[in-house]
Amino acid sequence: MDSSFHSERLIYRAPTETQEDKTFFHTLRNSRSCLENSTRRLTKPLSQKDSDDHLTALRNDMLLGVFICIPIDTKRGISSPIGYIALTSPPHCTHHRNASISIQIIEEEQGKGYGSEAIKWSLEWAFQTAGLHRISIGCISFNDGARRLYERLGFVVEGRSREAVFARGGWHDLIDMGMLEGEWRVPTTAKNKKAPHHADDEISIKKVTAEGCATSTLTY
Repeated sequence: MDSSFHSERLIYRAPTETQEDKTFFHTLRNSRSCLENSTRRLTKPLSQKDSDDHLTALRNDMLLGVFICIPIDTKRGISSPIGYIALTSPPHCTHHRNASISIQIIEEEQGKGYGSEAIKWSLEWAFQTAGLHRISIGCISFNDGARRLYERLGFVVEGRSREAVFARGGWHDLIDMGMLEGEWRVPTTAKNKKAPHHADDEISIKKVTAEGCATSTLTY
């Protein structure tokens, strides 16, 4: 897979300030099940302004912030967004060459392997184009499908914060995972071979920062 802005089935483009993109992003962020799986913020309806601010951050403040799209008419350049993926590096820490990865897919397009395909593309971009050395990602312990997916893609569990999240009426752990550049490069050939998609592992794989911007760590 080369460093282009598409993968086997998907196209990646920058979000815009159009009303269509704002409406899509606001709808995406206001999914209750998505919020419960991804954030430590109190789950509640989000305002249009909150979504617009997040979209601005995705467009301007991330190392990589793109919409994940399904091509509709390739000759005319028409595609339909189904989610977003982002890489975030903390300010003043770029010399460490670390970033956090995040992804969110609309519910009706989950279970089709789009999440794993987009993560593979972002890892290639991170290590081959941006020159990063380490990528992190995380999930809440009840989201076992996400953890299995990340492990299958090559991420390693690096830590666990016990009972750090109260959700769904109970306490849950935060699981931190990571991948080094060398770990990505060694099995690249094997990982790029066609393999069956695991629909059960494509459930709610997305993360949000304390400021409401997408990263692999969950919102405090």
